[in-house]
Amino acid sequence: MMKTIFSAFIWFMYGVSFVFSLVFCTIVFLFTFPFDPHRRCTNAVMMFFGQTMVRINPFWKIHHIGLDNFQKGPKGKICVANHQSFVDMPLMATVPYNMKWVSKKEIFKIPIVGLIMRMAGHISVDRGSVSAAKSLLKMNEPIRDGVSVMIFPEGTRSREGKLKPFKKGAFHASKDFGFWVQPVVMEGTYKLMPPDNWKLHYKGNLYVSVLEPVNPDDFESVEEMTDHVRNLINTEVQRLQAL
Repeated sequence: MMKTIFSAFIWFMYGVSFVFSLVFCTIVFLFTFPFDPHRRCTNAVMMFFGQTMVRINPFWKIHHIGLDNFQKGPKGKICVANHQSFVDMPLMATVPYNMKWVSKKEIFKIPIVGLIMRMAGHISVDRGSVSAAKSLLKMNEPIRDGVSVMIFPEGTRSREGKLKPFKKGAFHASKDFGFWVQPVVMEGTYKLMPPDNWKLHYKGNLYVSVLEPVNPDDFESVEEMTDHVRNLINTEVQRLQAL
């Protein structure tokens, strides 16, 4: 019973944060859109409120590892991360790094959430469609302008908490356009809230580990690069799970 009440409270507060986020994002968007083409300002507001879900409970301990690695290589990169839970996005919002998310188009249809994401300049992709590759081209301009873009190369959340095979779209873009890849590892979110379960655990350690960026010129093929990055992420996932 207590877990149900606790989870209901967290979701209620998260909903309230989205309402406040909508108000403030709208204000910031209206004042900044003429000179902020990539919506950095609006996105910063969205991320401030987005982290509410993992900041509200003092018994969820957040650990950031390797944040300095964001500063290595070009400023604009393709960030790729493992995907364990709905909590991944609120956890990534705690990182002091303004980036755009590539999300399936269905997310943009959710009331309030979709509107905020559009105002914040996040990127909609038609997953599973022949137009998916063209959708990914939307991330080229912000990356060239120094704004990194985040992608989950697994395509969807892991149902078992284990790393799934990587789709190659992000890595094709990396090789084709010379964009560096920034591997990011999240751990602890699966235990906090597994997929298809709205209830959350009271306590938990949440990790965001930023690994060394990867230069596409160091690899002869997309397949080689994809395997290398997946191995890096999988090794770090296993290390964090053993802590």
